[in-house]
Amino acid sequence: MKFKYLLMFSVWLFSLNSYSQKLNRVKHFGKNPGHLKMFLYQPKNLTPNEKTPLIVVLHGCLQSASSVAKQSGWNKLADENGFIVLYPQQRIKNNPQKCFSWYRKKNIKKNRGENYSIKQMIDNVKANYSIDTSKIFITGLSAGAAMSVALMANYPETFKAGAIFAGAPYRVANGMIQGMMSLLGWRIKSPEKWGNIVRKANPYFKGNYPKLIIYQGKNDLIVNKRNGVELMKQWTNINSISQEPTECVPCFANNPDIERNTYKNKEFKEVVVFYKINKLGHALLVDPGNCFNQGGKTGTFAKDKNFHSTYWTAIDFGLLPSPLIYGKKTVEKLEKNLEFSVPFTNKSKYEWSFPKDCKTISKTDSNSVTINWGESNGTINVIETDSNFCKKIFSTLNVKIKK
Repeated sequence: MKFKYLLMFSVWLFSLNSYSQKLNRVKHFGKNPGHLKMFLYQPKNLTPNEKTPLIVVLHGCLQSASSVAKQSGWNKLADENGFIVLYPQQRIKNNPQKCFSWYRKKNIKKNRGENYSIKQMIDNVKANYSIDTSKIFITGLSAGAAMSVALMANYPETFKAGAIFAGAPYRVANGMIQGMMSLLGWRIKSPEKWGNIVRKANPYFKGNYPKLIIYQGKNDLIVNKRNGVELMKQWTNINSISQEPTECVPCFANNPDIERNTYKNKEFKEVVVFYKINKLGHALLVDPGNCFNQGGKTGTFAKDKNFHSTYWTAIDFGLLPSPLIYGKKTVEKLEKNLEFSVPFTNKSKYEWSFPKDCKTISKTDSNSVTINWGESNGTINVIETDSNFCKKIFSTLNVKIKK
């Protein structure tokens, strides 16, 4: 019996080591005032001399580079789409819980501490690999999310976009006490005050700040959901846009637990995207499986929500094409013969859904559907099941009645 458990442990340890070997440790990457470790994932299928995007992934407390790589599924997307992933890692001697020190001024101030160590890692990758410097992105969970915000605030010219899972505004805390207050959702400021904190970090910066994607679980008992709202206020303010969403899509991607809010600028480009997640605590959203839009592994900080957040983040980053539904977004009340469609795939089956007061004119099992609209706003969703029984879920189309 003991031999059986020893064998099981050996298999688990071997698989863990095999996985961690995919990450290459870079020991000498430049100045390292934050005393962090650097790990890199480079797919074998990169085209020589072709510029490639770079994704920076910051783990949460009690995590490591290898564990967040496994749970998030970024390496799978890197293999399939050809980009490099950088994984900074905290040291236990810096923080016993392996948290990035987002609440200490010396580690989030420009060109100092941990955030400068991570900037040095990025510069090292840029110097040694063929990186498309217009496509550098950052994402993180919890403490890694807060540190990601610090990097975007301090080095806005470096990043095109960032995705923040259970994070907080830049400099939400200056010390342990304020850090605890922020976790409880007690650090509340006006949009202008939040924005001024970022502007003070870069008084001479006149460009556009990176696009920000916020994920916040409504049942998060570690980072209060109020932090997501405060972060939205900060980032909309520094981009001079309204704190009211341009568009709110409930049941996004046909998932009843996900609400997607977008905040757009005058050019109607998405500047902030805010995902509010029902029935989610302090965790990444994953959808384990082998299909192209699935990935990630469940664990202490990763929950199966039938939604691979890494895949959708890559879409929000512009690394992958958005699976769009084609059709009118603005219609007349009771307008007839409206056609909605998605690209046709041989042997695929389609399942459409739309508001209850809409009437179907054509069959709903093909890649297009014709309906008569009802009397109110609503959403269109479609799920495509291919010949391998993989389900492709399209971005929800939000349809509004003309005023």
